[in-house]
Amino acid sequence: MLFSSSQGLLALAFVVRLCRAGPTPQLQWDPDTISSCMDWIDNVGDETCEYVRDMFKISPEDFHTWNPSVGLDCKPWNIQSYCILTKERWASFTSTRTVSMSKTTHTSTSTSVSTHVPSPTAWEALGCYTDDVPDLPVLEYKYSKDGGDPALKISSCQSTCWAASRKRDVLYAGVKEGNQCWCGSFVGGETSRDQTDCNIPCSGDKTQICGGKGRINVFAPITTSQPSFMFPTTSVSTTATTAKSSSTSTSTTATATSTLGTVVNTATPDSGAIRFRPMFQVFN
Repeated sequence: MLFSSSQGLLALAFVVRLCRAGPTPQLQWDPDTISSCMDWIDNVGDETCEYVRDMFKISPEDFHTWNPSVGLDCKPWNIQSYCILTKERWASFTSTRTVSMSKTTHTSTSTSVSTHVPSPTAWEALGCYTDDVPDLPVLEYKYSKDGGDPALKISSCQSTCWAASRKRDVLYAGVKEGNQCWCGSFVGGETSRDQTDCNIPCSGDKTQICGGKGRINVFAPITTSQPSFMFPTTSVSTTATTAKSSSTSTSTTATATSTLGTVVNTATPDSGAIRFRPMFQVFN
């Protein structure tokens, strides 16, 4: 059977995005999977069971309970969708906590404090991503009107996405083609082989780069008190690419107003599940 080039491109893009986390399984799955599952990873064979458990900080016992077809020894590990988050575990990270505060008289009171998403201290630049298949965008939601935003800045897009994240359905910000702002709960793609493909200045600040043709610059918020299952502990620099009149590029820190913070790790083109950070990533 012969395929057109466009069909081949769509097929390739589908495969690239197949190994990702999401609210519904995209492959076959075990009907005995725990009924309270709310997030899945679609295994296409490029990650080991041990890697997935470690990536999402799931104990062997919990992973087996959620996915009865997989033993404590991670066998068998089939090409299918597996549960990586349950409603119970989600609730443990989003419930209200009680914080005890001491008074000078040595008596204490308890104040209920909501674990609402804190403001980011800064945004980590994840890089330039290929985003040229309309039906399979890197980030899910477009927040710019048709024709684009004539005054787009990286910071304004980040603020837009952060405001939307209060509903816990978007966590990442992306700027594309100079005037588009996109937001998403996960990054559904891979970084461009050539990072200089992101070369279009932002419509609202010509000193900044806002993606390229079919390319999007993606940013992740750096906040306080992240759950331990979110990211491996790795320190990285937080940078956003800027435009200059010469052919070389430089980096500058992209910041947001807040206090205190910790650093998340960098996504790379071949960093496995890190490429597709799941929508259950929350801030505690």
